[in-house]
Amino acid sequence: MEQKNIRISRKILKKYNKELSELRDFVSKAKAILKEKLICVVLIGSRARLDFNIRSDIDLILVGNWFTDVLFNRIDEIRKKIDIPLLPIDYFLYCPDEILKFIDQGNPMILDGFIEGMVLLNNEYYQKINGIIKTKISEGYILKNKDIWQILK
Repeated sequence: MEQKNIRISRKILKKYNKELSELRDFVSKAKAILKEKLICVVLIGSRARLDFNIRSDIDLILVGNWFTDVLFNRIDEIRKKIDIPLLPIDYFLYCPDEILKFIDQGNPMILDGFIEGMVLLNNEYYQKINGIIKTKISEGYILKNKDIWQILK
């Protein structure tokens, strides 16, 4: 029984490493095409925490200077320029000012993403946002109680 679990775990890890390689390739292509428009890419959720299973999808936050305020148009903007990998990916495309607004609003995806996410592009920006969140936590503005973020002030 234990050996079967080890084989399954190795199978999942092998798949994860292949997908991570495809993601890194996608991010490199995206950066080459979008240039300064693409600011940061963060892998979030179960894939970043390494508590995923074989059915888990891939969640990415892409921070950029997008042409439009309409989310679906942002996705189209990327699709027209870049071949999107055939992976089960959910894309969340935000502008830098939206990230800051979502932090103030206590958006759990943004807070968790920039605390426990895996940066795929621009560690400097990721660390900046991570620092803003940690400062708000230390100053008592936001708190994570178990799995729930709370705005305190």
